[in-house]
Amino acid sequence: MERRGPQGDQHGKLAEDALIESLKTRAAPGLSGEISLDTRVSDLVDRHIESLAGDGKAPATLTTYRSAARKLRKFSEALRVGEATPGRMNAVLRSMREAHGANMARHGRTLLRGALQIAVLDDVLGANPVAQVSRIESERKPKGARALESTELRDLIGKLRVSEACRAADLVDAVTILAATGMRRSELLALRWVDFDEDAGTLNITGKVARIEGQGLKRLDTTKTDSSERVVPLPGFAVTALSERRGMAFVGQRPMIFPSTAGTWRDPDNFNKQWRNVREGLGVPDVTSHSFRKTVATLIDDAGLSARIGADQLGHAKVSMTQDRYMRRGKTHAEVAALLGRAISDE
Repeated sequence: MERRGPQGDQHGKLAEDALIESLKTRAAPGLSGEISLDTRVSDLVDRHIESLAGDGKAPATLTTYRSAARKLRKFSEALRVGEATPGRMNAVLRSMREAHGANMARHGRTLLRGALQIAVLDDVLGANPVAQVSRIESERKPKGARALESTELRDLIGKLRVSEACRAADLVDAVTILAATGMRRSELLALRWVDFDEDAGTLNITGKVARIEGQGLKRLDTTKTDSSERVVPLPGFAVTALSERRGMAFVGQRPMIFPSTAGTWRDPDNFNKQWRNVREGLGVPDVTSHSFRKTVATLIDDAGLSARIGADQLGHAKVSMTQDRYMRRGKTHAEVAALLGRAISDE
């Protein structure tokens, strides 16, 4: 390519500047030849999601990402890889947060970072612009579900057993098992009779129920993490509840322990709505299905059992998750004062 210098440019400085400017605007071809500075960022996002699917990412996660990608596209449809500066990425995510909230914007940031990393690895970009965009934090930390005291839990189970509303919604046994195990809602609704060992008094947790885009409600033979697949011991009252349930005419004949009224897998979101409809009548308007999970973790901690035992029971991959997110903090520890008294004053 021949590029003539401007008249009067004795030393070629103007020509050099013009060439540099021209190179800046040329779309650099990637190693694969498929990606350039003109490639739409939204196309790379789609490619990134398909790559995640090929790598075996959980279907429920892919559904969430595809939903986030559709929302993200509204703010980045015309944006090309060569225009993806940190400032522009920050503006896109700020707009997404204002329209759809912090959680969805966090998904958007994850997708943009993964998508533009493809361009980095293809030598189209020298660095990932999203890496320089601050993480998206909620304006205030959610309070989350609260743990119940043991007396509250005992009282609630008693009310549950005599509640006509809970019986009509088939919540009695389901909530009893949540309280007895601390398992996730999606795991509870994926339980099958084959997973219940009455003689051993255990439940084998091997899957979860999730709504998959384009497929509807499915039981997935995988749980949230590798540690989520586990055998959970049951207290006596839970074994009794399941044994009696298996003898019931309808549910005892279905493969799943907690079927929908149609005999299919039960929707975790519908289960949540049913619980919200009855909990105020039980005197626990602030207790969510997740409260039982926190309650089990707290009872384990209060009993002096290790955080590792709690992690095994709840199916956490990291013990720190059990300690930081599920075990109650802010308690008054009189034993610490006694310890210091003995150490310092020989009390």
